[in-house]
Amino acid sequence: MNRVMHKKIAGRKRSFTLFRRFRKREIIFRALFFCGTISVLHMKIGDRFIKKCRFFTNSAIITLNQCTDNIGGYFLNFYYFISHDINNILINLHNTNVELREEIEKLKNLRQENEELRALLSLKKLTNFSAIAAKVMCTFSNDFTQSFTLSAGKIDGVSTNDIIKNSEGLVGRVIEANDSWSRVLLITDMNSSIPVKIGESQINAIMTGSNSDKLFISSIREDIPIKEGDVVKTSGYGICEDVFVGKIVKSNKKFMIKSPVNFSTLKYVVVLKKD
Repeated sequence: MNRVMHKKIAGRKRSFTLFRRFRKREIIFRALFFCGTISVLHMKIGDRFIKKCRFFTNSAIITLNQCTDNIGGYFLNFYYFISHDINNILINLHNTNVELREEIEKLKNLRQENEELRALLSLKKLTNFSAIAAKVMCTFSNDFTQSFTLSAGKIDGVSTNDIIKNSEGLVGRVIEANDSWSRVLLITDMNSSIPVKIGESQINAIMTGSNSDKLFISSIREDIPIKEGDVVKTSGYGICEDVFVGKIVKSNKKFMIKSPVNFSTLKYVVVLKKD
């Protein structure tokens, strides 16, 4: 019995091994068949599928590019539109700013002129001489002459050698009087000679110009005691007396006269007439 059983078991083992071998071969055969089928299908429809995929892909890319181009164009047009408006706004703001600055400058000039006119009106009231207010028209300032023309003449009562001053001090004297205008020689002109008196001692001297801001003292003895800070006024010889001129200053061991008048910004002056 044992031998018979062993033979049956051995036969079964051999049949099972053959079955396993056959099963493996069947799986391999099916796999090869599937791969072959896929290869054939790929050869037949693969190229068409790939071409269609490429076509759809290219179409999608072209459409996307067109969309992006259109969107970019819209953005560029919007940017140009906005930038153009911004440029116009900036230009308008700049022009407005320039106009406002001009208006402010005009207001400053008007305010300065009003202050000068008020000072001249008060000066006319305080002076003991006949006073005529006038406007400076044309200024001539160079290395050879320091003068200006005045908007008042003989018709207004102006005559030659009349004294010209503003609220700060002596400006010059009239050297030519016409019907409606006059010519004034500044005290800074090198041809100007004005008789003055210095300090409390009222030392007589002649003040001469130099075509600069320096006013020299002449016709005075060296032993005459003058000092810095002494007040200088007109002496009254042929012109109005006691018109303030300036103060004594010392420069390079020499005494000179310093005038407080800003001759470069003269606009309104007063003509003083000696009675």
